[in-house]
Amino acid sequence: MPAIVIVIAASIVALAAAAYYVMRDPAYPSDAEPVAHILDRVAAEGSQRRDSWELETAHRAPTVAYTIEQAHTAMQDHIECPIDVCAAKRSARASLVEAGKLHVDTRVGR
Repeated sequence: MPAIVIVIAASIVALAAAAYYVMRDPAYPSDAEPVAHILDRVAAEGSQRRDSWELETAHRAPTVAYTIEQAHTAMQDHIECPIDVCAAKRSARASLVEAGKLHVDTRVGR
């Protein structure tokens, strides 16, 4: 009878050790960066990326003003670009407004 108690006790200890080993989460090491810090860093990098649009050749403003045809093409090419970020689209819009081909709604603050 005492041998069975020892076997049961040893089995319980072995199961507890196995459960501890399985339950600890190796996906999160003790030196892991908290999620809040990662989100803050991504937000900061996102604000830096807005400036990178100016650095990409396709989004730079031209050195001379667009012709009307070029401005129309640039507006179509940059249709997905935000006007406040893309210098090429801003320049194309300015050329079309100056030529009277585009009328900006003054009620909207842009």
